[in-house]
Amino acid sequence: MRFSCNVFIKKGTVIPSDYRRHLLSLVKESIKKSSNDGAEFYSRYYSENTTKPFTFSAYIPMKNENGKSLLSGDFFSFFFSSNDFEFLMRVYNGLLKINLEKNFKLFGENFSIKKIIVLPEKKFEKDTMVFKTLSPFLVRDTENGDNYLYPKDFTIQTRNNGNQWQYWKEVELTNYLDSLKKNIEALVGINDFSITLGKNIIVPILHGSGNDDHSFVMTFPGMKGEIEIQANPEILKLIYDIGIGARRSEGFGMLEVVE
Repeated sequence: MRFSCNVFIKKGTVIPSDYRRHLLSLVKESIKKSSNDGAEFYSRYYSENTTKPFTFSAYIPMKNENGKSLLSGDFFSFFFSSNDFEFLMRVYNGLLKINLEKNFKLFGENFSIKKIIVLPEKKFEKDTMVFKTLSPFLVRDTENGDNYLYPKDFTIQTRNNGNQWQYWKEVELTNYLDSLKKNIEALVGINDFSITLGKNIIVPILHGSGNDDHSFVMTFPGMKGEIEIQANPEILKLIYDIGIGARRSEGFGMLEVVE
């Protein structure tokens, strides 16, 4: 299940490199605002390390000016997906309330939400599906959770002046796919599926806390492109609803079907 909306905000707003963290803050606030028991519902998922049944992505048109990424229009598109109807509707209703109260800022600016629409359910009837990434997915090292994997021989979009980032670990493609498969197994509860990567590039993604001057940041190797998955249609639908890879609930691993 999915909904989309347009977030209207001042043209030229500075979009921080770790903008997903700001969008996650909006999602969390929406859950708290969703109803009288919103704070209790939020605590149920965030007081402990509980698996979150959602993912999200955003299409933000940007231009670079004086080393900063600026919003090139006056809105961007936000997409939210979950296999849990209650969770999805709480975020939906919470966004409406935030929009009405106008006491929450995004990227330090006032904003408004328009055209919030619950999207038609996607039907899955085949056992093989090609997906494209709406947000890059991450693969965590199953032996050392501090590291994030990337496969050899894939193009890396930029190399930060040739320096190797912390937390990156280069592995063979087979090892990369094995780790991704284990992650999916933990979510869907079965191992009867296969994965094939299509044309992809590795995209460095900044993630941290605070603003762009924060003291702690991580740069992840995000995989962006196409992925083919062979599985039961119900499993394909679940993957479509909640995404793949690590940190899904932080705005990674959201997929769309390639028609």
